[in-house]
Amino acid sequence: MPLFSMNLRNVGVVAAVAMTLLATHAASAAPDVWLFDVNGGRHNLNTYIGNGKWTALNIWGARCPPCLEEMPELVHFHDDNKDSKAIVVGVAIDFPSYGYARKDEVATFIDDHLVEFPVLLSDAGITEKVGAGRLEGLPTTYLYTPRGELVGKHVGGITRHMLENFIEKYEN
Repeated sequence: MPLFSMNLRNVGVVAAVAMTLLATHAASAAPDVWLFDVNGGRHNLNTYIGNGKWTALNIWGARCPPCLEEMPELVHFHDDNKDSKAIVVGVAIDFPSYGYARKDEVATFIDDHLVEFPVLLSDAGITEKVGAGRLEGLPTTYLYTPRGELVGKHVGGITRHMLENFIEKYEN
């Protein structure tokens, strides 16, 4: 069964291993990429990445079923860690076209799911802009160290425990 179609409760171990295996391939520092939010504000990703906290950069779509399923996990992870060691930054793209995100659709999703972490708008080309190669599927989460090094990638649903376990193992 493809990883993206599994229930989040069933992929914890598989996904943690997949993200851990990529940990040894650290990429260069924070990307200098500008994106807009749903209110028209312009943000540089290096405002969030490489500023002393772990950053989970999550690429998702408002109509993507696995993205919908993982969103509460990301919200909890961000809320539990934002004042200490980690944040989440979302980059919404359109699903299923992988084109530029629909601002109104993303704004409604953010309100309906009580998302308080930054959410920016883009298309599937965002992963190449940040130096992470071609987008392989939705959702995809990239994990950056507090210094801005890309050290983990996971395609498919992710949980807060998977992120916490990866960070703990990476720091030790």
